[in-house]
Amino acid sequence: MSNAISKAQLFVDKVKASGIFVSKASVFGSHARGKAKNYSDIDVCIVSPSFGKDYIKEMVMLRQISLTIDSRIEPIPLSPSDFSDPLGTLASQIRTHSLPLK
Repeated sequence: MSNAISKAQLFVDKVKASGIFVSKASVFGSHARGKAKNYSDIDVCIVSPSFGKDYIKEMVMLRQISLTIDSRIEPIPLSPSDFSDPLGTLASQIRTHSLPLK
């Protein structure tokens, strides 16, 4: 497991420890495609039924957690319905080109 994936998993663990139910979590972007550089961000999607009400608030909350681990972690909060939306281009990319986390 790469250092970036380990950090992403630690982030997911901290999100869960904060009381947020995580139904799915995955790394996407350059780390999932195997094209990451040393300076690449670590894109992490968190799917939770707690999300989908206030994207900015959810993003800020996840960002505060991510900054305790690595400033390169870029969290993306999605509700289960947003994640499943066949018209959502970002969700579609995550569904097809990502590495699942536990």
